[in-house]
Amino acid sequence: MHALVEQARGEVDQIRELIDEVLFLSELESGSRVVSLGAVAVLPELAAVAGELEERASRVGVALAVAGDPGIELEVRPRMLRVVAQNLAENAIRYAGPGATFTLAVERDAGNVILRGTDDGVGVAESDLGRLFERFYRADRARASRGTGLGLAIVKHVVTQAGGTVEARGGLGAGLEIRCILPARRSALV
Repeated sequence: MHALVEQARGEVDQIRELIDEVLFLSELESGSRVVSLGAVAVLPELAAVAGELEERASRVGVALAVAGDPGIELEVRPRMLRVVAQNLAENAIRYAGPGATFTLAVERDAGNVILRGTDDGVGVAESDLGRLFERFYRADRARASRGTGLGLAIVKHVVTQAGGTVEARGGLGAGLEIRCILPARRSALV
């Protein structure tokens, strides 16, 4: 009896997560969520997300790491930056596989800021890379997961609204890298 209650509780939690993500994505698409507002230091936000997810990652055998320049700032609301980082990390926790390491990193590159979520896990078939940002799309090995299939679609919408682009790199056995390429913070006028 207790096992049935726990199973039902898990299914209710999964449905709640799906509804919350569909509503959030809908708000992003309608423009009612403001993505940019002031500037935020990126590295502390990435570290906070990694800290929040560390226990969950550890339970499935995925190590979390954070790297990058602590001086990098983005003109993105802290909540939106956390949404991106959390969805990237949760994707790796669900799909990278035991023994994988997932790294959230931030760096400057040619006038842009690159926010990367990289794992050295099982990877994704190259033929699936272009579809990872579609709503509800999940590669074959991910279909049995309890994920909603919306995490990377949400990442894409937040990054796009912030004036950036996203891309996926990797292959089977080669891990997965999601790159969020965002415009660097404009210098304040003196």
